Amino acid sequence: MKYLKCIEKFVTGKAVFCGIDVHKHHWDLCYFSDGEVVERIKIPSEVERLTSHTDRFYMSASRIQFVYEAGFSGFHLYRCLVSLGYGCLITPPNRVLGVPDKVKTNKRDAENLARLFSGSFLKEVYVPNPGSESDRQLMRLRDGYQKKLSRVKNQIKSHLNLQGVRWSSEKKDTPWTKRYLEWLEGLSFEELHQAYILKQYLTEYRFFRAQIADLTKRIRQLSKSEMYQTNFKRLSGCKGVGLITAMTFLLELPDIARFKNTHAFSSYLGMTPSQHSSGEHVRLGHITREGNPHLRRVLVESAWSVIRHDPFLRQKYDRIRAKGSNGKKAIVAVARSLAIRLRRCLLDEVPYAIGVC
Repeated sequence: MKYLKCIEKFVTGKAVFCGIDVHKHHWDLCYFSDGEVVERIKIPSEVERLTSHTDRFYMSASRIQFVYEAGFSGFHLYRCLVSLGYGCLITPPNRVLGVPDKVKTNKRDAENLARLFSGSFLKEVYVPNPGSESDRQLMRLRDGYQKKLSRVKNQIKSHLNLQGVRWSSEKKDTPWTKRYLEWLEGLSFEELHQAYILKQYLTEYRFFRAQIADLTKRIRQLSKSEMYQTNFKRLSGCKGVGLITAMTFLLELPDIARFKNTHAFSSYLGMTPSQHSSGEHVRLGHITREGNPHLRRVLVESAWSVIRHDPFLRQKYDRIRAKGSNGKKAIVAVARSLAIRLRRCLLDEVPYAIGVC
């Protein structure tokens, strides 16, 4: 009881910031107020335990706000706390300033979060509504299967190379056509296990192809829904921007208006150049690659197609190449311009137009 009165007396009328170091089985909490650590505690990873402890000791505070790093736990804790009337912020781990100390513990991580939050030094992760998050996970599931399919393809190629088997150069078909797969299925090897291994790889290949086809069908249906149909038509009006790029853009950016300007949007994509400057010397490096990798990948892929149809973006690509830059740097610059144009289409509620900056 004395402990309770002591905390209530200290935090009465003050703002309390609680840093949470989230783990699967327990949470480390640090309550911070008026420049002082009020309490450190470890509890089971249960929202009820967190809120009951907070209600018991900190209800006299003027406001209570929680913060934790984005990670495996997603947005569930955030939504629970907000629904109960608490303030909460999720921060990206790579933007949290580390403590210059050789000792790193969960308690210190929680305290560091609370201190930085109290001083407004933390960036905020955008939290989508549950419906948008569910739609986005559908696209990311397809992306995951696509990566697994590429891995299986490479495994099959490696397996054939180890056995000295080559796809005949006389055949005009490229790999992974129907004819190529029939050729793979008809291969025979001296060793029984080699044929079995190839069969297993082909089983995986067919499975992932089927999953990708099913997910693509679902995403196409989603693009025709009332929520996405109008904006999807605006984006897909750009030749080179297909179903996957347009829907990835809409699903990864459910609130396009949240970016203050073009620079903030480009930073989110990770397509702004890094900079290392000192005095009068200014040196620009590679793009930061921070932000959303899913969106950045599809934009770069689409940029290769768009430059075949959009003269303005083609000129930009050729102009950068003429300065001695390689194709990758030029296409990333085109992808950035493409993203800015697509964003403008959504903000202005107009279809994509060639040659309009």
